[in-house]
Amino acid sequence: MGNLHPAIEGAIVGVVIAIVLYGLEFYLLKKQAKERAIRNHKPNIVELDSTEKARLTSVRNMCVFVPVFFAAMYWMLF
Repeated sequence: MGNLHPAIEGAIVGVVIAIVLYGLEFYLLKKQAKERAIRNHKPNIVELDSTEKARLTSVRNMCVFVPVFFAAMYWMLF
């Protein structure tokens, strides 16, 4: 990526991966909720249930540590 310090480069890569991971998880959970709403004959009411909200929260909490992990790995390897 140029003349960046390896830890900063790893943190940038980690932020991008965390955003993609969270966005993909949100998209898949929303899609699952939409399918459940159609199956229950309520296509206009698409809501995440408590399990899905908890799952999204734990993915968000994990995504906080992804940039730190990538920064440490890039710093140690490069």
